[in-house]
Amino acid sequence: MDPGKGKRRIWDRFDHRSGAFGLVKKTKKFQFQFGLKACYVLSAIIFLLSSFLVYFFSNDSKVKVIACTGNYYYSDQEILRTAHVGTQTRLWLTPMFMVSDAVETLPLIDSVQIHRSGGKLEIDVQEKTVIGYYVQDDSNYVLTSKGESLKINEEDLMQIVHFPLLSGFDEKQRKNIARQFQEHKKELSRDVIEKMAEIIPYESSYDKNMLQITMQDGNKVYTTLESLYMITNYSSMLNQLEGKNVCLVLDKDNSAIEKINCDQLSGNKPKEETEKESEEEQEKQDTSQKEDTEETTSQQEEQPETETGNYIDKASDWQTDPNFGLQYSASLNLYYDPGTGTYYQWNDTTLSFDVVN
Repeated sequence: MDPGKGKRRIWDRFDHRSGAFGLVKKTKKFQFQFGLKACYVLSAIIFLLSSFLVYFFSNDSKVKVIACTGNYYYSDQEILRTAHVGTQTRLWLTPMFMVSDAVETLPLIDSVQIHRSGGKLEIDVQEKTVIGYYVQDDSNYVLTSKGESLKINEEDLMQIVHFPLLSGFDEKQRKNIARQFQEHKKELSRDVIEKMAEIIPYESSYDKNMLQITMQDGNKVYTTLESLYMITNYSSMLNQLEGKNVCLVLDKDNSAIEKINCDQLSGNKPKEETEKESEEEQEKQDTSQKEDTEETTSQQEEQPETETGNYIDKASDWQTDPNFGLQYSASLNLYYDPGTGTYYQWNDTTLSFDVVN
Protein backbone atom coordinates (compact mmCIF):
# COMPACT_ATOMS: atom_id res chain seq x y z
CA MET A 1 0.00 0.00 0.00
CA ASP A 2 1.30 3.38 -0.94
CA PRO A 3 1.49 5.62 2.18
CA GLY A 4 1.46 8.76 0.05
CA LYS A 5 -1.72 7.68 -1.58
CA GLY A 6 -3.50 7.39 1.79
CA LYS A 7 -2.37 10.87 2.84
CA ARG A 8 -3.69 12.31 -0.41
CA ARG A 9 -7.10 10.70 0.21
CA ILE A 10 -7.27 12.17 3.75
CA TRP A 11 -6.24 15.53 2.38
CA ASP A 12 -8.87 15.38 -0.31
CA ARG A 13 -11.65 14.55 2.21
CA PHE A 14 -10.54 17.33 4.53
CA ASP A 15 -10.34 19.83 1.73
CA HIS A 16 -13.70 19.12 0.07
CA ARG A 17 -15.89 18.09 2.98
CA SER A 18 -14.85 20.55 5.74
CA GLY A 19 -13.56 23.49 3.66
CA ALA A 20 -10.98 24.30 6.35
CA PHE A 21 -8.67 26.24 4.06
CA GLY A 22 -11.52 28.54 2.84
CA LEU A 23 -12.61 29.28 6.46
CA VAL A 24 -9.10 30.34 7.40
CA LYS A 25 -9.00 32.82 4.51
CA LYS A 26 -12.41 34.34 5.45
CA THR A 27 -11.38 34.69 9.10
CA LYS A 28 -8.25 36.59 8.20
CA LYS A 29 -10.25 38.95 5.93
CA PHE A 30 -12.84 39.64 8.68
CA GLN A 31 -10.13 40.34 11.23
CA PHE A 32 -8.53 42.83 8.88
CA GLN A 33 -11.80 44.71 8.24
CA PHE A 34 -12.68 44.80 11.97
CA GLY A 35 -9.27 46.15 12.83
CA LEU A 36 -9.61 48.90 10.21
CA LYS A 37 -13.00 50.01 11.56
CA ALA A 38 -11.68 50.01 15.10
CA CYS A 39 -8.86 52.29 13.99
CA TYR A 40 -11.36 54.71 12.43
CA VAL A 41 -13.51 54.80 15.58
CA LEU A 42 -10.52 55.15 17.85
CA SER A 43 -9.11 57.95 15.70
CA ALA A 44 -12.44 59.80 15.80
CA ILE A 45 -12.63 59.47 19.59
CA ILE A 46 -9.09 60.72 20.00
CA PHE A 47 -9.79 63.64 17.64
CA LEU A 48 -12.97 64.66 19.49
CA LEU A 49 -11.32 64.30 22.87
CA SER A 50 -8.33 66.36 21.85
CA SER A 51 -10.59 69.01 20.29
CA PHE A 52 -12.62 69.17 23.49
CA LEU A 53 -9.50 69.57 25.60
CA VAL A 54 -8.11 72.26 23.33
CA TYR A 55 -11.43 74.17 23.44
CA PHE A 56 -11.81 73.70 27.19
CA PHE A 57 -8.41 75.14 28.02
CA SER A 58 -8.59 77.94 25.44
CA ASN A 59 -9.96 81.43 26.09
CA ASP A 60 -12.61 80.90 23.41
CA SER A 61 -14.60 78.71 25.81
CA LYS A 62 -14.82 81.43 28.47
CA VAL A 63 -17.48 84.12 28.82
CA LYS A 64 -16.43 87.42 27.33
CA VAL A 65 -19.39 89.57 28.40
CA ILE A 66 -21.86 89.06 31.27
CA ALA A 67 -25.01 91.18 31.54
CA CYS A 68 -27.89 91.23 34.03
CA THR A 69 -31.20 92.80 32.99
CA GLY A 70 -34.51 93.38 34.75
CA ASN A 71 -32.95 93.58 38.22
CA TYR A 72 -33.77 96.49 40.51
CA TYR A 73 -33.63 95.27 44.10
CA TYR A 74 -30.57 93.09 43.51
CA SER A 75 -27.28 94.33 42.11
CA ASP A 76 -25.49 92.61 39.23
CA GLN A 77 -22.83 91.38 41.64
CA GLU A 78 -25.41 89.71 43.92
CA ILE A 79 -27.00 87.88 41.00
CA LEU A 80 -23.68 86.73 39.51
CA ARG A 81 -22.41 85.61 42.90
CA THR A 82 -25.58 83.58 43.48
CA ALA A 83 -25.44 82.10 39.96
CA HIS A 84 -21.76 81.12 40.40
CA VAL A 85 -20.78 82.57 37.03
CA GLY A 86 -17.96 84.86 36.03
CA THR A 87 -15.35 85.49 33.38
CA GLN A 88 -13.89 82.02 33.98
CA THR A 89 -17.21 80.31 33.23
CA ARG A 90 -17.22 78.03 30.16
CA LEU A 91 -20.11 79.46 28.16
CA TRP A 92 -21.21 76.34 26.27
CA LEU A 93 -20.03 73.79 28.81
CA THR A 94 -22.05 75.09 31.78
CA PRO A 95 -25.65 73.77 32.17
CA MET A 96 -27.81 76.87 32.07
CA PHE A 97 -30.63 75.28 34.08
CA MET A 98 -28.25 75.17 37.03
CA VAL A 99 -27.61 78.91 36.65
CA SER A 100 -31.32 79.81 36.51
CA ASP A 101 -32.18 77.51 39.43
CA ALA A 102 -29.48 79.17 41.54
CA VAL A 103 -30.73 82.71 40.79
CA GLU A 104 -34.33 81.74 41.58
CA THR A 105 -33.29 80.94 45.15
CA LEU A 106 -33.18 84.71 45.80
CA PRO A 107 -36.45 85.56 47.61
CA LEU A 108 -37.46 88.51 45.41
CA ILE A 109 -36.80 86.80 42.06
CA ASP A 110 -39.91 85.61 40.23
CA SER A 111 -38.42 84.08 37.07
CA VAL A 112 -35.11 83.83 35.19
CA GLN A 113 -34.22 83.48 31.50
CA ILE A 114 -30.71 82.77 30.22
CA HIS A 115 -29.53 83.93 26.79
CA ARG A 116 -26.23 82.88 25.17
CA SER A 117 -24.79 84.25 21.96
CA GLY A 118 -21.18 84.31 20.86
CA GLY A 119 -19.17 85.08 23.96
CA LYS A 120 -22.02 86.87 25.77
CA LEU A 121 -24.05 85.52 28.68
CA GLU A 122 -27.21 87.46 29.59
CA ILE A 123 -29.24 86.76 32.73
CA ASP A 124 -32.71 88.30 32.42
CA VAL A 125 -34.62 88.32 35.71
CA GLN A 126 -38.20 89.21 36.57
CA GLU A 127 -38.48 90.47 40.14
CA LYS A 128 -41.57 90.22 42.31
CA THR A 129 -43.55 93.39 42.99
CA VAL A 130 -43.16 94.16 46.69
CA ILE A 131 -45.76 96.54 48.15
CA GLY A 132 -44.45 96.79 51.72
CA TYR A 133 -42.89 95.07 54.69
CA TYR A 134 -44.08 94.23 58.19
CA VAL A 135 -42.65 92.83 61.41
CA GLN A 136 -44.06 89.70 62.99
CA ASP A 137 -42.56 87.61 65.82
CA ASP A 138 -39.35 89.66 65.69
CA SER A 139 -38.88 88.77 62.01
CA ASN A 140 -39.13 90.95 58.92
CA TYR A 141 -41.43 89.96 56.07
CA VAL A 142 -42.19 91.55 52.71
CA LEU A 143 -45.61 91.40 51.09
CA THR A 144 -45.83 90.95 47.31
CA SER A 145 -48.66 92.02 45.03
CA LYS A 146 -49.64 88.35 44.75
CA GLY A 147 -50.26 88.17 48.50
CA GLU A 148 -47.07 86.25 49.29
CA SER A 149 -45.31 86.88 52.60
CA LEU A 150 -41.56 86.30 52.28
CA LYS A 151 -39.19 86.30 55.22
CA ILE A 152 -36.21 88.60 54.76
CA ASN A 153 -32.84 87.41 55.98
CA GLU A 154 -30.34 89.73 57.62
CA GLU A 155 -28.23 89.97 54.47
CA ASP A 156 -31.28 91.22 52.53
CA LEU A 157 -32.49 93.76 55.11
CA MET A 158 -31.21 96.65 53.00
CA GLN A 159 -33.94 95.87 50.47
CA ILE A 160 -36.75 97.05 52.76
CA VAL A 161 -35.73 100.70 52.34
CA HIS A 162 -37.59 100.59 49.02
CA PHE A 163 -40.93 99.62 50.62
CA PRO A 164 -43.44 101.26 53.00
CA LEU A 165 -44.03 99.83 56.47
CA LEU A 166 -47.36 97.99 56.82
CA SER A 167 -48.30 98.36 60.46
CA GLY A 168 -51.42 97.21 62.32
CA PHE A 169 -52.86 94.86 59.66
CA ASP A 170 -53.83 91.22 60.04
CA GLU A 171 -53.24 88.59 57.36
CA LYS A 172 -56.66 89.06 55.72
CA GLN A 173 -56.23 92.83 55.50
CA ARG A 174 -52.77 92.46 53.99
CA LYS A 175 -54.14 90.14 51.31
CA ASN A 176 -56.90 92.65 50.50
CA ILE A 177 -54.30 95.40 50.10
CA ALA A 178 -52.17 93.14 47.90
CA ARG A 179 -55.19 92.40 45.71
CA GLN A 180 -55.62 96.10 44.95
CA PHE A 181 -51.98 96.39 43.91
CA GLN A 182 -52.34 93.34 41.67
CA GLU A 183 -55.56 94.58 40.03
CA HIS A 184 -54.14 98.09 39.46
CA LYS A 185 -50.49 97.24 38.90
CA LYS A 186 -50.23 99.79 36.09
CA GLU A 187 -51.30 102.68 38.34
CA LEU A 188 -49.66 101.36 41.52
CA SER A 189 -46.22 100.92 40.03
CA ARG A 190 -42.87 100.59 41.78
CA ASP A 191 -42.27 104.35 41.49
CA VAL A 192 -45.54 105.06 43.31
CA ILE A 193 -44.78 102.49 46.02
CA GLU A 194 -41.40 104.05 46.76
CA LYS A 195 -43.07 107.40 47.47
CA MET A 196 -44.89 105.82 50.44
CA ALA A 197 -43.26 105.61 53.87
CA GLU A 198 -45.97 103.94 55.95
CA ILE A 199 -49.47 102.50 55.56
CA ILE A 200 -51.68 101.99 58.64
CA PRO A 201 -55.41 101.35 59.22
CA TYR A 202 -57.62 104.40 59.76
CA GLU A 203 -61.20 104.80 60.96
CA SER A 204 -63.38 107.75 60.01
CA SER A 205 -66.94 108.63 60.93
CA TYR A 206 -68.19 107.35 57.59
CA ASP A 207 -65.80 104.46 56.93
CA LYS A 208 -64.15 102.17 59.48
CA ASN A 209 -61.83 100.53 56.94
CA MET A 210 -59.77 103.34 55.49
CA LEU A 211 -56.01 103.61 55.04
CA GLN A 212 -53.70 106.36 56.21
CA ILE A 213 -50.66 106.60 53.94
CA THR A 214 -47.74 108.74 55.06
CA MET A 215 -45.69 109.80 52.07
CA GLN A 216 -41.92 110.20 52.03
CA ASP A 217 -42.33 114.00 51.91
CA GLY A 218 -44.44 114.04 55.10
CA ASN A 219 -47.84 114.53 53.47
CA LYS A 220 -50.66 112.17 54.39
CA VAL A 221 -53.20 110.53 52.12
CA TYR A 222 -56.48 109.01 53.35
CA THR A 223 -58.23 106.52 51.13
CA THR A 224 -60.41 103.46 50.98
CA LEU A 225 -59.09 100.27 49.43
CA GLU A 226 -61.17 100.85 46.31
CA SER A 227 -59.76 104.37 45.83
CA LEU A 228 -56.15 103.38 46.51
CA TYR A 229 -55.19 103.37 42.81
CA MET A 230 -55.89 107.12 42.60
CA ILE A 231 -52.68 107.79 44.52
CA THR A 232 -50.92 107.50 41.15
CA ASN A 233 -51.99 111.15 40.61
CA TYR A 234 -50.14 112.25 43.74
CA SER A 235 -47.01 113.47 41.96
CA SER A 236 -48.98 115.58 39.48
CA MET A 237 -50.78 117.32 42.37
CA LEU A 238 -47.66 118.29 44.34
CA ASN A 239 -47.03 121.54 42.47
CA GLN A 240 -50.58 122.65 43.32
CA LEU A 241 -50.30 121.99 47.07
CA GLU A 242 -49.32 124.71 49.51
CA GLY A 243 -47.87 124.32 53.00
CA LYS A 244 -46.33 121.35 54.75
CA ASN A 245 -47.94 118.19 56.12
CA VAL A 246 -50.80 118.43 53.66
CA CYS A 247 -53.60 115.88 53.97
CA LEU A 248 -55.48 114.52 50.96
CA VAL A 249 -58.56 112.31 50.71
CA LEU A 250 -58.96 110.10 47.64
CA ASP A 251 -62.58 109.83 46.49
CA LYS A 252 -63.13 107.19 43.82
CA ASP A 253 -66.90 107.75 43.56
CA ASN A 254 -66.48 111.41 42.61
CA SER A 255 -63.09 110.97 40.90
CA ALA A 256 -61.71 113.71 43.11
CA ILE A 257 -58.76 114.37 45.42
CA GLU A 258 -59.77 116.65 48.28
CA LYS A 259 -57.37 118.72 50.37
CA ILE A 260 -58.44 118.77 54.03
CA ASN A 261 -57.34 120.03 57.43
CA CYS A 262 -54.89 117.53 58.95
CA ASP A 263 -55.71 118.64 62.50
CA GLN A 264 -59.33 117.73 61.98
CA LEU A 265 -58.37 114.20 60.94
CA SER A 266 -55.76 113.65 63.61
CA GLY A 267 -57.97 115.02 66.39
CA ASN A 268 -55.36 117.46 67.68
CA LYS A 269 -57.95 120.27 67.78
CA PRO A 270 -61.59 120.28 68.89
CA LYS A 271 -64.07 119.69 66.14
CA GLU A 272 -65.76 123.09 66.68
CA GLU A 273 -62.43 124.88 66.29
CA THR A 274 -61.49 123.08 63.10
CA GLU A 275 -64.96 123.64 61.67
CA LYS A 276 -64.71 127.34 62.50
CA GLU A 277 -61.30 127.54 60.83
CA SER A 278 -62.65 125.74 57.79
CA GLU A 279 -65.59 128.14 57.57
CA GLU A 280 -63.31 131.17 57.88
CA GLU A 281 -60.98 129.79 55.23
CA GLN A 282 -63.94 129.08 52.96
CA GLU A 283 -65.28 132.62 53.47
CA LYS A 284 -61.88 134.06 52.57
CA GLN A 285 -61.73 131.95 49.44
CA ASP A 286 -65.30 132.90 48.49
CA THR A 287 -64.52 136.60 49.02
CA SER A 288 -61.33 136.31 47.00
CA GLN A 289 -63.14 134.49 44.20
CA LYS A 290 -65.90 137.11 44.24
CA GLU A 291 -63.37 139.93 43.97
CA ASP A 292 -61.56 138.12 41.17
CA THR A 293 -64.86 137.58 39.36
CA GLU A 294 -65.86 141.24 39.70
CA GLU A 295 -62.43 142.36 38.51
CA THR A 296 -62.57 139.98 35.56
CA THR A 297 -66.09 141.13 34.67
CA SER A 298 -64.99 144.76 34.85
CA GLN A 299 -62.03 144.08 32.58
CA GLN A 300 -64.23 142.22 30.11
CA GLU A 301 -66.73 145.10 30.01
CA GLU A 302 -63.93 147.53 29.20
CA GLN A 303 -62.74 145.43 26.26
CA PRO A 304 -64.45 145.10 22.88
CA GLU A 305 -66.94 142.30 22.63
CA THR A 306 -64.88 140.45 20.04
CA GLU A 307 -61.99 140.08 22.50
CA THR A 308 -64.03 138.57 25.36
CA GLY A 309 -62.43 135.37 26.57
CA ASN A 310 -59.54 135.61 24.11
CA TYR A 311 -56.78 135.36 26.72
CA ILE A 312 -54.26 133.66 24.44
CA ASP A 313 -53.17 137.03 22.98
CA LYS A 314 -53.04 138.83 26.33
CA ALA A 315 -49.89 137.14 27.58
CA SER A 316 -46.59 136.06 26.08
CA ASP A 317 -45.59 133.55 28.76
CA TRP A 318 -47.76 130.61 27.64
CA GLN A 319 -45.91 127.33 28.21
CA THR A 320 -46.92 123.67 28.17
CA ASP A 321 -47.55 122.33 31.67
CA PRO A 322 -45.86 118.87 31.91
CA ASN A 323 -48.37 117.58 34.47
CA PHE A 324 -51.60 118.34 32.62
CA GLY A 325 -50.51 118.80 29.01
CA LEU A 326 -52.23 122.21 28.86
CA GLN A 327 -50.85 125.66 28.03
CA TYR A 328 -50.23 127.68 31.22
CA SER A 329 -49.72 131.43 31.72
CA ALA A 330 -48.21 132.43 35.06
CA SER A 331 -49.13 136.10 34.57
CA LEU A 332 -52.81 135.28 34.00
CA ASN A 333 -52.83 132.17 36.20
CA LEU A 334 -54.83 130.40 33.50
CA TYR A 335 -54.66 127.07 31.69
CA TYR A 336 -55.60 126.81 28.01
CA ASP A 337 -56.67 123.75 25.99
CA PRO A 338 -55.76 124.41 22.31
CA GLY A 339 -57.91 121.50 21.16
CA THR A 340 -61.18 122.87 22.54
CA GLY A 341 -60.24 126.54 22.96
CA THR A 342 -61.29 126.38 26.63
CA TYR A 343 -59.62 128.29 29.48
CA TYR A 344 -59.34 126.85 32.98
CA GLN A 345 -58.36 128.11 36.41
CA TRP A 346 -57.04 125.84 39.18
CA ASN A 347 -59.20 125.62 42.31
CA ASP A 348 -57.10 124.91 45.43
CA THR A 349 -60.20 124.01 47.44
CA THR A 350 -61.51 121.25 45.19
CA LEU A 351 -58.11 120.48 43.62
CA SER A 352 -59.73 120.57 40.19
CA PHE A 353 -60.14 122.92 37.22
CA ASP A 354 -62.86 125.57 36.91
CA VAL A 355 -63.89 126.64 33.41
CA VAL A 356 -63.26 130.34 32.73
CA ASN A 357 -65.73 131.94 30.33
